[in-house]
Amino acid sequence: MKYTLVVLALLAPLTAAASLGEQKPEANAFVKSLRELHRGPPVEPMKTRAKVEERWITQKLDNFDDSNNATWQDRIYINNKYFVDGSPIFIYLGGEWAIDPSGITSGLWKDIAKQHNGSLLYTEHRFFGQSIPITPLSTENLAKYQSVEQALADVINVIATLKQEDKYKDSKVVVSGCSYSATMATWIRKLYPEIIRGSWASSAPLLAKVNFKDYMKVVGESYATLGGQYCYDLIDNATSYYENLFEIGNGTQAVKELNLCSNFNVNSEQDRWQIFSTIANIFAGIAQYQKPEKYDIPTYCSILREFSDDDSVALSKFINWKINEHSGACLSTTFKGAVGYYEWSKENYQDSDLPWIFQTCSEFGWFQSSGSRSQPFGSTFPATLYEDTCEGVFGAKYDSAGIHANIRATNDDFGGLNVNATNIYFVQGALDGWSKVGAGVAQGATIIPYASHCPDTGSISASDSAELVASKKKLIKLVAQWLED
Repeated sequence: MKYTLVVLALLAPLTAAASLGEQKPEANAFVKSLRELHRGPPVEPMKTRAKVEERWITQKLDNFDDSNNATWQDRIYINNKYFVDGSPIFIYLGGEWAIDPSGITSGLWKDIAKQHNGSLLYTEHRFFGQSIPITPLSTENLAKYQSVEQALADVINVIATLKQEDKYKDSKVVVSGCSYSATMATWIRKLYPEIIRGSWASSAPLLAKVNFKDYMKVVGESYATLGGQYCYDLIDNATSYYENLFEIGNGTQAVKELNLCSNFNVNSEQDRWQIFSTIANIFAGIAQYQKPEKYDIPTYCSILREFSDDDSVALSKFINWKINEHSGACLSTTFKGAVGYYEWSKENYQDSDLPWIFQTCSEFGWFQSSGSRSQPFGSTFPATLYEDTCEGVFGAKYDSAGIHANIRATNDDFGGLNVNATNIYFVQGALDGWSKVGAGVAQGATIIPYASHCPDTGSISASDSAELVASKKKLIKLVAQWLED
């Protein structure tokens, strides 16, 4: 086992896994917009200097095949600033992102751990960040070794490894997560209740779903509610304008006005799906982690309008600004470009996009489509776009029929919204698109008005709403109860 002390104040960016020397293709606008939607959750700024220990835990490549003895090294971070021997272990589960030490040096989970003299752990999910179990990231390898069940078993092994040390042998364990890692926090309590005393699941998607049309509906509601009807209408009008240009056979004009690159094929249905999905994803990325107290959406709506009094021009300039930061570069949004980039990533695993794309195809779906009529992003990016991407990258087993079968299997295995487990605290933002596949009032979830994704991870502050403060205080009491039982 390797041990390295990481001093946060001096921490340099982590070096990614080496590529094979090929020229890296450009991640197109569609790939970038998806990456933004699945970035790691925001963390509070570090207020004090802290030391976090980096460890590498030996994991089995296949946790469910006794005949496979292959192992790999899994990264975790540990903050023992407040720890007293035998006190609880507070695990923050990493999701589809590279973990960072700052994730366990601030926020509500840190505050609760401090109250209980606990040890803070941050686990890195297999195939993300620097925790790469096997290469290449071929379809065969991902199909064998990348799944939520494998990842949950990894976490259990981390706990077992730590408990071999005297200072941890009597420590009780609680876990937390945000977004997909909150899904993990839910299911690890369900599968391993004798090991996990309780779970805090912030914005956990639970119901696997192929055509996730309600997501963009909630994104639209966010802009109408927080940005104003004018902002919603601006997006709606501009999207309709560009859709109409394509419908009447004037796609070349749309390409020019949207500043799309010359490789965009106006006759390709998949390319057209991709540009409208990209536009929607950009607005969704803003809404997903908006903070109502910071007026994030009203601010962006003002910026959007400032670009032009013409709705279509304003939207085009806004999208180009968000993707290319006024560089003047054209927007590349082609289906072949996205598939090609993911194909390249199988051998060149510098980015963590591909393993997550695989999990959506093999386990979850959650393809955010334009299927709802009650949203401002048009009607031209069906779930078929994502199904076609799955098949194009991972092969014929991941066609529409295969994906639907995979999603049914996930819901059969974990129960969808019927979790059937105790000691789990669910929190949802009322304006979070992911809430539509998560626990609601019927499942005992706490709903935070006007909030979006993972709204409750920060320390209690004066800017919190009354409902948010109440939710955080409830969690504090629940954790104390879980540790007493």
